[in-house]
Amino acid sequence: MPAHPLPNPSKSDSSALIRALLKENAILRKEIRVGREAAEITASLVVKQFEETERILQKLQNANAQRKAVLDSATRIAIIATNMEGTISVFNTGAENLLQYRAEEVIEKATPEIFLLESELKRHREAIRMVAGRDVKGHEVFLEYARQGRKEQQEWTYVRKDGTRFPAVLSISALRDPEGVIYGFLCIAMDVTEKKRSEKALAESEANYRFLIDNIPNVVFRGYADGSLDLYDDKIEAMTGYKKELFNARKVKWFDLILKEDLPHVRQKFIDALKSDRSYIREYRIRKKDGEIIWIEACSKIVCDEEGNINFVTGSFLDVSERKRSENALHESEEKYRSLFISGPNPIFVLDRETLTILDASPSAEETYGYYNDELIGRNFEELGTFEYENESLSLVESGNWTDSCVFSQRIKHFRQGGEPFYVEVKACPTSYQGRPAIILAASDITEIIEKDAQLFQTSKMTTLGEMSAGIAHELNQPLNAIKIGSDFLKKQVENSRPIPSNELHQVVSAVSIQVNRASEIIQSLREFGRKPDFRKEKVDVNETIKDVMKIIGQQLSLQNIKVVYDLDDNAPAILANKNRLEQVIFNLVTNSRDAIENRAESQRDSDENIIAISTWSEQRTHLNITISDTGTGIPEQNVQKIFEPFYTTKEVGKGMGLGLSITYGIIRDFGGTIKVESQPGGGSRFHLRFPSSKKTE
Repeated sequence: MPAHPLPNPSKSDSSALIRALLKENAILRKEIRVGREAAEITASLVVKQFEETERILQKLQNANAQRKAVLDSATRIAIIATNMEGTISVFNTGAENLLQYRAEEVIEKATPEIFLLESELKRHREAIRMVAGRDVKGHEVFLEYARQGRKEQQEWTYVRKDGTRFPAVLSISALRDPEGVIYGFLCIAMDVTEKKRSEKALAESEANYRFLIDNIPNVVFRGYADGSLDLYDDKIEAMTGYKKELFNARKVKWFDLILKEDLPHVRQKFIDALKSDRSYIREYRIRKKDGEIIWIEACSKIVCDEEGNINFVTGSFLDVSERKRSENALHESEEKYRSLFISGPNPIFVLDRETLTILDASPSAEETYGYYNDELIGRNFEELGTFEYENESLSLVESGNWTDSCVFSQRIKHFRQGGEPFYVEVKACPTSYQGRPAIILAASDITEIIEKDAQLFQTSKMTTLGEMSAGIAHELNQPLNAIKIGSDFLKKQVENSRPIPSNELHQVVSAVSIQVNRASEIIQSLREFGRKPDFRKEKVDVNETIKDVMKIIGQQLSLQNIKVVYDLDDNAPAILANKNRLEQVIFNLVTNSRDAIENRAESQRDSDENIIAISTWSEQRTHLNITISDTGTGIPEQNVQKIFEPFYTTKEVGKGMGLGLSITYGIIRDFGGTIKVESQPGGGSRFHLRFPSSKKTE
């Protein structure tokens, strides 16, 4: 309301007022209409802005989903993103698969350095320092490569969580914001283990192929219908006298070298191959540049196109002239062999190498073994006998360890028809028979020799036992005296009606039992040593054999003031021998050492110790060594080579026949061993025995 009442307007004033109001109203309505239109436009813009924002958000969600899908789909590619501090912000499924870490273990907690070798990081830092002239630390090596914008991939060694390593190619890129400012880096690594393995295999294959081409005696070729050749190396010149370039330039054709009389056969082989699998092997003769004629073996394959037309022939040539000569010589040799096989005085067998079935037998084999030929053919040879005890030698064949050397077995027991035993020496060698692996085996009847050797061997043992009688008697007296003392004690207690405390009774009875066992062992050792030898071979523990011998001779040596020193290898391998005969070897060598010590004591009367030293040791588990040394008189140099001869002796008449060392030498040889002597007058002697271990022959 106005502060003062308006004066009554005149009629003209009222009209002016009305017009003013109408004008003002029109302006107001116009402003309202403009405001409404502006509001409508604003509302429309707001709606559009919301819609655009929604579209942008949807695109962003789609982009994020696509980014996640890309990251997750790269299951064999490690994608790792970091910020400027090197802290991991992205670690995809591929990274989890390759590196064995879970994303939550490394995101915001680690840098990519933990996946790489420090030595490689150090090398890269040094390379950057040499180029950029400044040092970089930690993850900065990745930032530097990202700034440089390198496009090429480098090979790094990645380390998994469990410590295993694998090669990978790594690309490093910078992460930039819209203004181009770097805010981190991205590492994309791909495992190239299989690629490197394939590349290596391909390189090896190509190298092997080239090596094969260069080193096989065959000439590798590609041939064509007109007889021209493409060749891959220079061996053709050594084969034909013509240079490779002459063939490649088509100045010399292969058909020009083939003898005319062999051409029909060559053509027919080719035609036959076309009708079958298009592969063929043919042999024919060619004339070399110098006129020499040689035999060629051609192994070829015809290569055709899809329509069956011949493209080329690939294959190789081989000079088989020497083989042809060998085949002719073999034919002549087989004729000579058959003649010797039929007329030879000793039994000869041909055995299948795998089954030992008799494939052929000489007439002498029929006569010696008492079978007709048709009874021997097809029989297993083991029914007649073996190479060695329990087929130790035959096991070489059965295990596939057979070599070109022959097996020689001595003193083997075989059986004639009816089971009559006899002894043979056997020599067996690998051969082939009618195209199959075989063994040719020759046997010699040595029964009469064996019987004489056994008698001589037994005589020598009995003589030695006679010499040891004093020591043996003393050895037996000790347990007998102990038994007598115990029994006298018990008798006295009973006669005087004295009670025997249980602990004393148990002590006496136990002592008597121990001495009885000791006497029994001595008698058993004597019985084993004195029995007639068997020539079968078995696995023998040398240390136990030495101990058994010393049970017999040890007391005698002690009575003669001789000290025995042992150095026995507890891990020494067994040998293939006969225990009874090996005991004789040890016995003979020890008694010889004893005699040498006695001779020195009688002649020099010095105060040196009387010592016999016995040692064993293994030589890489393939051989066993035995050494027996003494402080005796020694052997003059001129006599060292004679001591193993039969009947050679330096002892007085009646104190030895000179057979001990001869028998020893023969036994050692039968067991595949050797014996050497080192000696000098006044300096004692040293006998060194060496045997193959049983493991070597298994």
